[in-house]
Amino acid sequence: MTLQVLPPELLADNKITTQEPQPYWKPSALKDGESEEFRLLGCYETGHAITGWQYASEIQDPKTGDLRFNGYVVTRTHPGNPTDIARETDWSKPDRPKIDGSYVKPRRFLAWVATSAARGRLEVLFIEQKSIRDQLTEVLQEIEDYTWTEEGLANFSIKISRKGAGLETSYSILPKVRKVPEKIIKEWQTSRDSIWLPNFFEGKDPFDGRATDEKGLPAGGQDKRGSVVAPTVATAEPEQDNSEF
Repeated sequence: MTLQVLPPELLADNKITTQEPQPYWKPSALKDGESEEFRLLGCYETGHAITGWQYASEIQDPKTGDLRFNGYVVTRTHPGNPTDIARETDWSKPDRPKIDGSYVKPRRFLAWVATSAARGRLEVLFIEQKSIRDQLTEVLQEIEDYTWTEEGLANFSIKISRKGAGLETSYSILPKVRKVPEKIIKEWQTSRDSIWLPNFFEGKDPFDGRATDEKGLPAGGQDKRGSVVAPTVATAEPEQDNSEF
């Protein structure tokens, strides 16, 4: 008689697999000394780059009557003082109580569709740090060096790095000219219509694509209080890195 030593649940064929991480990336995911590289895809006009505001909300629990966290609300312009905005937390106390009358400030963000060098997939960069937005704006204004294809793909990559932790945290962006591989061009042609970032403002999933009756942001326009960086099509190619990413 042969004893089965291991429980069947531990056998290779029955291993529990983890769910695929959400295709959203924030610079705060980096640790001190880490960096990640991305290529921007699409732009404001195509619905693949937006700016807006985000705030944490609270809702009354129907069972206890207490206020509890209810996710984040995204708006095109500053939300002002919404009735559902979340209270600040008192981190100095062990039980982390909420502070009545003191609320978490809404944060401005820049969201942009990109392809990740590390994961080889389309993701949405969700950037809340003003320093990164300012650096990226400076890079995109160097239109002679950092250009775009006719398909709206960046002819360059951006490397986002983090240094320090806590209040000593700082971020930097390093651009690098890279010719867009045919593989990415073909993938973008088949997937670009399935991503529509203005869905954020409607409480919908950006990866559901643009609805047929959704006007979104005005093409070639500028949203209220939003900053627009319009891509420029390349007229001459500078020295390039022709690697696959």
